[in-house]
Amino acid sequence: MLTAQSAPFALVRMTRPAAPEGFARTFGLPMRERAIPKQHDLLLPGAEPDVAHLLLAGHACRNRMLRDGRRQITAILIPGDICDPEAILAHRTEYAVNTLTRCTVGEIPLARIGTLDHQDLFAILSHRLRREEAIAREWIVSLGRRVGIERMAHLLCELRWRLAAVGLATEDSFELRITQSDFADALGLTPVHVNRVLKGLRDGRLIHLRGGQLTLLDRPRLEKLAQFDPTYLELWANPA
Repeated sequence: MLTAQSAPFALVRMTRPAAPEGFARTFGLPMRERAIPKQHDLLLPGAEPDVAHLLLAGHACRNRMLRDGRRQITAILIPGDICDPEAILAHRTEYAVNTLTRCTVGEIPLARIGTLDHQDLFAILSHRLRREEAIAREWIVSLGRRVGIERMAHLLCELRWRLAAVGLATEDSFELRITQSDFADALGLTPVHVNRVLKGLRDGRLIHLRGGQLTLLDRPRLEKLAQFDPTYLELWANPA
């Protein structure tokens, strides 16, 4: 059972980059890998899954769909992220999880997680949830105060930082196969506006995107445009 006990914070402050399968490895949990096609529903609201999903490869998202079909992406998930932490804590999800690209997920039986009586498990889950809250707060700032090109620049800087933390990005390059439509749903823009914003970043010699590989041609200038301060990410660097 999970109990709210204090845990050695040293376990949370691990050296980066972390391995995407680190959560399962830390606790010796069994994990079955499964390939999922892009644009596939992994979880639906109200689901009561019997496994937790650890993203091992690709990009997925959490989202909320309005009754008229409009969608808001509330989180972009990268390798190493637990797709459904609430399922571990409450055995129920209140949001949808969809794949944005082809993905590999690791399915971890919730029954096995529930048998762990280890205070560090609570520490790591709590740490991950606080990191997600910090990211969500920054997204709110983007949606409320940044204009379109700043929103995109900030999200690209954030993704590069997070992917570097799991060894999947260099100082200025990473794989990016998220569609413009998906970016629109994450940034609160239209696909046409996203296309215009990306063109502006390319014309300004800030980014280059080809064959699913994004290169930040001038990362300091891109970060200045976005007013990107990675403190909210550094404080909650990847635990396990």
